[in-house]
Amino acid sequence: RPLLADARLRPTAADIAFTRDAFNDLLAIRSSSTLFRLRTAADVRQRLSFPITGPAQNAVVLVGHLDGRGYPGANFSELLYFINVDKVAQTITLPEQAGKNHQLHSVQASANAADTRVRHNAMVDSTSGRFTVPARSAVVYVVR
Repeated sequence: RPLLADARLRPTAADIAFTRDAFNDLLAIRSSSTLFRLRTAADVRQRLSFPITGPAQNAVVLVGHLDGRGYPGANFSELLYFINVDKVAQTITLPEQAGKNHQLHSVQASANAADTRVRHNAMVDSTSGRFTVPARSAVVYVVR
């Protein structure tokens, strides 16, 4: 209740517009591939994996991998997504992703993307499979 009463925490019109536009970007990413709408439990078991779990997991970053090979409407052979909930950028190394040609999803790479931090600060070192994810962001990489 005290936080709700704090006028400094009320969103501005710019905050609301950013959130709307960033959400619309995520919807556009979702509509770009059927991998974000897997139809059956068998599809989920076969195609979705979480590469970093257990003791090695970074508690503030969720990493998901979607295998699109042979899946109707996938449009990509692979999708890799990161959700960083921390206040600072995080670096995750996925050795199994080394040597792949990861590209930032075209919606996020666009000059019109709402969250410019992703376009400017998300980084991948394809040689090592090291990914840097900006603070409080969702980042999607594709492999064609």
